[in-house]
Amino acid sequence: MSDDLWRAVKEYLEQHEEAKAKARGRRGPRSRLVDAILVMLLAKPMRAAEIAGILGYQTRYVSSYLSYWKTRGYVEYEAGLWYLTPLGEEYAREVLERESRDRFNEFAVIAQRILSTVREKPAINDKRRASIRGAAGKPLPFIAGLKGKPDNKPQERAASARCALEVSREDLTGDELEVMSFLLDHYAKWGTTYIYLDQMQEEMGADFQWLVKTLRGLQTKGYIYIYRDPRLGMRVGLSKKSKELIEACEAGARL
Repeated sequence: MSDDLWRAVKEYLEQHEEAKAKARGRRGPRSRLVDAILVMLLAKPMRAAEIAGILGYQTRYVSSYLSYWKTRGYVEYEAGLWYLTPLGEEYAREVLERESRDRFNEFAVIAQRILSTVREKPAINDKRRASIRGAAGKPLPFIAGLKGKPDNKPQERAASARCALEVSREDLTGDELEVMSFLLDHYAKWGTTYIYLDQMQEEMGADFQWLVKTLRGLQTKGYIYIYRDPRLGMRVGLSKKSKELIEACEAGARL
Protein backbone atom coordinates (compact mmCIF):
# COMPACT_ATOMS: atom_id res chain seq x y z
CA MET A 1 0.00 0.00 0.00
CA SER A 2 1.32 3.41 -0.94
CA ASP A 3 2.34 6.06 1.59
CA ASP A 4 -0.29 8.37 0.10
CA LEU A 5 -3.04 5.92 0.97
CA TRP A 6 -1.72 5.47 4.49
CA ARG A 7 -1.69 9.23 4.96
CA ALA A 8 -5.28 9.27 3.74
CA VAL A 9 -6.14 6.60 6.31
CA LYS A 10 -4.63 8.67 9.12
CA GLU A 11 -6.38 11.84 7.99
CA TYR A 12 -9.68 10.00 7.72
CA LEU A 13 -9.42 8.68 11.28
CA GLU A 14 -8.40 12.07 12.64
CA GLN A 15 -11.40 13.71 11.02
CA HIS A 16 -13.68 10.96 12.29
CA GLU A 17 -12.36 11.39 15.83
CA GLU A 18 -13.06 15.11 15.78
CA ALA A 19 -16.54 14.69 14.31
CA LYS A 20 -17.37 11.92 16.76
CA ALA A 21 -16.31 14.00 19.74
CA LYS A 22 -18.46 16.91 18.62
CA ALA A 23 -21.54 14.91 17.64
CA ARG A 24 -21.68 12.28 20.37
CA GLY A 25 -19.71 13.49 23.32
CA ARG A 26 -18.20 10.88 25.65
CA ARG A 27 -18.78 7.21 24.87
CA GLY A 28 -17.69 4.04 26.62
CA PRO A 29 -15.05 1.59 25.39
CA ARG A 30 -15.80 -0.77 22.51
CA SER A 31 -12.86 -3.12 23.00
CA ARG A 32 -13.07 -6.56 24.58
CA LEU A 33 -9.61 -6.04 26.07
CA VAL A 34 -10.68 -2.79 27.71
CA ASP A 35 -13.81 -4.49 29.01
CA ALA A 36 -11.65 -7.21 30.57
CA ILE A 37 -9.28 -4.68 32.14
CA LEU A 38 -12.10 -2.64 33.68
CA VAL A 39 -13.83 -5.74 35.05
CA MET A 40 -10.57 -6.79 36.73
CA LEU A 41 -10.23 -3.35 38.29
CA LEU A 42 -13.76 -3.74 39.61
CA ALA A 43 -12.33 -6.38 41.96
CA LYS A 44 -9.47 -4.23 43.27
CA PRO A 45 -6.85 -1.61 42.26
CA MET A 46 -4.05 -3.28 40.32
CA ARG A 47 -0.71 -2.61 38.66
CA ALA A 48 -0.54 -2.67 34.87
CA ALA A 49 2.01 -5.50 34.98
CA GLU A 50 -0.33 -7.57 37.14
CA ILE A 51 -3.23 -7.08 34.72
CA ALA A 52 -0.99 -7.85 31.74
CA GLY A 53 0.25 -11.07 33.36
CA ILE A 54 -3.27 -12.34 33.99
CA LEU A 55 -4.62 -11.41 30.55
CA GLY A 56 -1.53 -12.51 28.62
CA TYR A 57 -0.54 -9.15 27.10
CA GLN A 58 2.58 -7.02 27.25
CA THR A 59 2.63 -4.51 30.11
CA ARG A 60 3.28 -1.53 27.83
CA TYR A 61 0.26 -2.50 25.76
CA VAL A 62 -2.07 -2.63 28.77
CA SER A 63 -0.55 0.61 30.07
CA SER A 64 -1.30 2.38 26.79
CA TYR A 65 -4.96 1.38 27.03
CA LEU A 66 -5.16 2.48 30.66
CA SER A 67 -3.56 5.81 29.86
CA TYR A 68 -5.98 6.37 27.00
CA TRP A 69 -9.05 5.64 29.13
CA LYS A 70 -7.66 7.73 31.97
CA THR A 71 -8.06 10.74 29.69
CA ARG A 72 -11.67 9.67 29.14
CA GLY A 73 -12.36 9.56 32.88
CA TYR A 74 -12.73 5.79 33.35
CA VAL A 75 -9.60 5.07 35.42
CA GLU A 76 -7.15 6.87 37.68
CA TYR A 77 -3.56 6.16 38.68
CA GLU A 78 -1.98 6.62 42.10
CA ALA A 79 1.00 5.08 43.92
CA GLY A 80 1.61 2.57 41.14
CA LEU A 81 -1.97 1.30 41.11
CA TRP A 82 -4.79 1.75 38.61
CA TYR A 83 -8.35 2.01 39.91
CA LEU A 84 -11.80 2.78 38.53
CA THR A 85 -13.49 6.15 38.69
CA PRO A 86 -17.26 6.20 39.37
CA LEU A 87 -17.78 6.35 35.59
CA GLY A 88 -15.48 3.38 35.06
CA GLU A 89 -17.14 1.38 37.82
CA GLU A 90 -20.57 2.01 36.31
CA TYR A 91 -19.36 0.82 32.91
CA ALA A 92 -17.63 -2.28 34.36
CA ARG A 93 -20.86 -3.32 36.08
CA GLU A 94 -22.70 -2.92 32.78
CA VAL A 95 -20.14 -5.26 31.19
CA LEU A 96 -20.71 -7.83 33.93
CA GLU A 97 -24.46 -7.65 33.42
CA ARG A 98 -24.10 -7.99 29.65
CA GLU A 99 -21.75 -10.95 29.95
CA SER A 100 -24.16 -12.65 32.35
CA ARG A 101 -26.92 -12.34 29.75
CA ASP A 102 -24.61 -13.70 27.04
CA ARG A 103 -23.67 -16.60 29.30
CA PHE A 104 -27.35 -17.41 29.83
CA ASN A 105 -27.90 -17.39 26.07
CA GLU A 106 -25.03 -19.87 25.61
CA PHE A 107 -26.61 -22.24 28.12
CA ALA A 108 -30.02 -21.79 26.46
CA VAL A 109 -28.53 -22.89 23.11
CA ILE A 110 -27.03 -25.98 24.76
CA ALA A 111 -30.36 -26.73 26.42
CA GLN A 112 -32.12 -26.47 23.06
CA ARG A 113 -29.60 -28.84 21.50
CA ILE A 114 -30.11 -31.37 24.28
CA LEU A 115 -33.87 -31.10 23.96
CA SER A 116 -33.76 -31.54 20.17
CA THR A 117 -31.97 -34.90 20.61
CA VAL A 118 -34.57 -35.98 23.17
CA ARG A 119 -37.44 -35.13 20.82
CA GLU A 120 -35.89 -37.12 17.98
CA LYS A 121 -36.14 -40.31 20.06
CA PRO A 122 -39.48 -42.18 20.48
CA ALA A 123 -41.05 -41.86 23.89
CA ILE A 124 -40.37 -44.83 26.16
CA ASN A 125 -43.71 -44.63 27.90
CA ASP A 126 -46.63 -42.33 28.58
CA LYS A 127 -45.00 -41.10 31.78
CA ARG A 128 -42.06 -39.58 29.86
CA ARG A 129 -44.43 -38.04 27.32
CA ALA A 130 -46.44 -36.48 30.10
CA SER A 131 -43.31 -35.12 31.80
CA ILE A 132 -42.17 -33.45 28.57
CA ARG A 133 -45.52 -32.08 27.43
CA GLY A 134 -46.93 -31.14 30.82
CA ALA A 135 -49.82 -32.39 32.85
CA ALA A 136 -52.48 -30.86 30.56
CA GLY A 137 -51.06 -32.50 27.45
CA LYS A 138 -49.87 -29.19 25.96
CA PRO A 139 -46.26 -28.14 25.44
CA LEU A 140 -44.76 -26.19 28.31
CA PRO A 141 -44.35 -22.45 27.44
CA PHE A 142 -40.54 -22.57 27.36
CA ILE A 143 -40.43 -25.73 25.24
CA ALA A 144 -43.14 -24.48 22.89
CA GLY A 145 -40.92 -21.54 21.98
CA LEU A 146 -38.09 -23.78 20.78
CA LYS A 147 -38.77 -24.43 17.10
CA GLY A 148 -36.33 -26.35 14.98
CA LYS A 149 -32.66 -26.90 15.65
CA PRO A 150 -30.49 -24.07 16.97
CA ASP A 151 -28.38 -22.14 14.51
CA ASN A 152 -24.83 -23.40 15.01
CA LYS A 153 -23.19 -21.20 12.37
CA PRO A 154 -21.97 -18.50 14.81
CA GLN A 155 -20.45 -21.18 17.05
CA GLU A 156 -18.79 -22.85 14.06
CA ARG A 157 -17.41 -19.53 12.81
CA ALA A 158 -16.14 -18.72 16.30
CA ALA A 159 -14.29 -22.06 16.48
CA SER A 160 -12.72 -21.50 13.06
CA ALA A 161 -11.77 -17.93 13.99
CA ARG A 162 -10.04 -19.09 17.19
CA CYS A 163 -8.20 -21.74 15.21
CA ALA A 164 -7.04 -19.23 12.58
CA LEU A 165 -5.80 -16.87 15.30
CA GLU A 166 -3.82 -19.65 16.99
CA VAL A 167 -2.25 -20.70 13.68
CA SER A 168 -1.09 -17.14 12.97
CA ARG A 169 -0.09 -16.30 16.58
CA GLU A 170 3.66 -16.89 16.18
CA ASP A 171 3.78 -14.61 13.13
CA LEU A 172 2.14 -11.61 14.84
CA THR A 173 3.12 -9.08 17.49
CA GLY A 174 0.94 -8.49 20.55
CA ASP A 175 -0.63 -5.42 18.96
CA GLU A 176 -1.29 -7.25 15.71
CA LEU A 177 -2.89 -10.12 17.62
CA GLU A 178 -5.29 -7.71 19.31
CA VAL A 179 -6.43 -6.23 15.99
CA MET A 180 -6.56 -9.61 14.25
CA SER A 181 -8.59 -11.00 17.14
CA PHE A 182 -11.07 -8.15 16.75
CA LEU A 183 -11.46 -8.79 13.00
CA LEU A 184 -11.93 -12.52 13.53
CA ASP A 185 -14.43 -11.93 16.35
CA HIS A 186 -16.34 -9.62 14.02
CA TYR A 187 -16.38 -12.36 11.40
CA ALA A 188 -17.53 -14.97 13.92
CA LYS A 189 -20.39 -12.79 15.14
CA TRP A 190 -21.66 -11.34 11.85
CA GLY A 191 -20.30 -13.64 9.14
CA THR A 192 -18.65 -10.77 7.25
CA THR A 193 -14.92 -10.52 6.61
CA TYR A 194 -14.63 -6.73 6.52
CA ILE A 195 -15.49 -3.67 8.59
CA TYR A 196 -15.20 0.07 7.96
CA LEU A 197 -12.24 1.74 9.58
CA ASP A 198 -14.15 4.37 11.54
CA GLN A 199 -16.46 1.70 12.98
CA MET A 200 -13.47 -0.46 13.88
CA GLN A 201 -11.64 2.37 15.62
CA GLU A 202 -14.78 3.28 17.54
CA GLU A 203 -15.62 -0.25 18.66
CA MET A 204 -12.06 -0.98 19.75
CA GLY A 205 -11.70 2.34 21.53
CA ALA A 206 -8.20 2.45 20.07
CA ASP A 207 -5.85 5.35 19.55
CA PHE A 208 -5.92 6.03 15.80
CA GLN A 209 -2.14 6.33 15.43
CA TRP A 210 -1.65 2.98 17.15
CA LEU A 211 -4.39 1.43 14.99
CA VAL A 212 -2.94 2.71 11.72
CA LYS A 213 0.54 1.47 12.63
CA THR A 214 -0.80 -1.96 13.59
CA LEU A 215 -2.93 -2.26 10.47
CA ARG A 216 0.07 -1.44 8.34
CA GLY A 217 1.98 -4.30 9.96
CA LEU A 218 -0.87 -6.74 9.31
CA GLN A 219 -1.18 -5.54 5.72
CA THR A 220 2.56 -6.01 5.16
CA LYS A 221 2.31 -9.58 6.46
CA GLY A 222 -0.61 -10.28 4.14
CA TYR A 223 -3.35 -10.82 6.74
CA ILE A 224 -5.58 -7.87 5.79
CA TYR A 225 -6.34 -5.48 2.97
CA ILE A 226 -7.46 -1.85 3.09
CA TYR A 227 -9.72 -0.46 0.38
CA ARG A 228 -10.76 3.16 -0.07
CA ASP A 229 -14.47 3.21 -0.88
CA PRO A 230 -15.28 6.58 -2.53
CA ARG A 231 -18.75 6.61 -0.94
CA LEU A 232 -18.39 4.89 2.44
CA GLY A 233 -14.76 5.45 3.44
CA MET A 234 -11.89 3.14 4.37
CA ARG A 235 -12.67 -0.56 4.56
CA VAL A 236 -10.51 -3.12 6.39
CA GLY A 237 -10.94 -6.77 5.46
CA LEU A 238 -9.43 -10.19 5.95
CA SER A 239 -7.15 -11.05 3.04
CA LYS A 240 -7.22 -14.20 0.91
CA LYS A 241 -4.48 -15.58 3.14
CA SER A 242 -6.63 -15.15 6.27
CA LYS A 243 -9.71 -16.58 4.55
CA GLU A 244 -7.72 -19.64 3.52
CA LEU A 245 -6.68 -20.11 7.16
CA ILE A 246 -10.33 -20.00 8.22
CA GLU A 247 -11.32 -22.46 5.49
CA ALA A 248 -8.53 -24.83 6.51
CA CYS A 249 -9.73 -24.71 10.12
CA GLU A 250 -13.31 -25.38 9.00
CA ALA A 251 -12.17 -28.36 6.95
CA GLY A 252 -10.15 -29.71 9.87
CA ALA A 253 -13.16 -29.45 12.17
CA ARG A 254 -15.22 -31.59 9.80
CA LEU A 255 -12.69 -34.45 9.76
